[in-house]
Amino acid sequence: MNGATVKEAAVKQASASLPWRRTLHSALLELALTALMLFVVATTVRWLLGTIDPANGGWWNTPEGRLLAVAPLSGYTVTTVMLSPWGRLTGGHINPAITLAMWRYGRTPGRDVAPYIAGQLIGSLLGIAAGRLVWGPVFASPAVDFAVIRPAPGWSCSSVAVIETATMFAIVAVAGIAVSSRRLGPFTPWAVGTMIATQIIAFGTLSGGIANPAREFGPAVFGGAPSVLPVYLLAPPLGALAATVVINRVYARRRTTAQTPAA
Repeated sequence: MNGATVKEAAVKQASASLPWRRTLHSALLELALTALMLFVVATTVRWLLGTIDPANGGWWNTPEGRLLAVAPLSGYTVTTVMLSPWGRLTGGHINPAITLAMWRYGRTPGRDVAPYIAGQLIGSLLGIAAGRLVWGPVFASPAVDFAVIRPAPGWSCSSVAVIETATMFAIVAVAGIAVSSRRLGPFTPWAVGTMIATQIIAFGTLSGGIANPAREFGPAVFGGAPSVLPVYLLAPPLGALAATVVINRVYARRRTTAQTPAA
C-alpha cells in the first residue's frame, strides 16, 4: 500500500467517525442541559412548593397559587435552554419525547436518538443529585421529596396517561408546524415554553403536568416513587409520535396537492 492509499484510507476513516463524534458531543451537551434544567426545576420546587405554609392562609400558601410562579419559571427555563448556544447546537431537546419527535420530523438523525435519550435520563439523575448536594437534607424532606411528581388523589394511571399524551401531542404538533415555517421558526422556543407553563398551571395539581420523561426520571429514582413512573416515561413519547404522524401526513398531502398539475 503506497503513501497516497494510506492517506486516503485515513481520511475515509476520519470521515466515517466524525458523525459519531458529533453525536457523542451533542449527547453530552444534552446531558449537561438536562442536568441544569432539573437542578433549576428542583430548586424552584425547594423554594416555592416546598415552603407552602397553609397555617398562614392566603392564596400564596396553596399549591395552585405557587404554581403561578412555578409554571413560567419551569416553562421558560426550557425556552432559555433552547436559545442557549449549547441548545442551538443540539436542538435543546432535554426531553426524550421531543427527541423522538424531531427524529420523525427529519430534524434529528436516527443515530442521535438513543445517545440523546440516554444523556437526558442520566442528566436527570445528575440534576437531582446536585439539588440534594446543594440544598442538603431538606431536599429529601416530605415537603420537597426530591421534586417528585405525584398525581392528585383519585387520579388513576390511565387518567394521567391520557393527559400526558394529549399535552405532549399538542406541544409537538405546534413545534412541528413552527419548525417547518421560516416565519414561525424563530418563535418555536417561546411557543414551547409557553405551552409547558400553561399545562403546568392547568394540570400541575391534578396529573402532574410535566409531559417530559426526563423531568420525572431522576426525582422518582431518588425519591423511591416508581409506581407512576412508567406512565410518565411512556405517555409523552406516545403523544409525541402520534403528533408527528398527523403533522407529517398533513404536509405530505399539501406537497402532493402542490405538485399535482391543474386539470
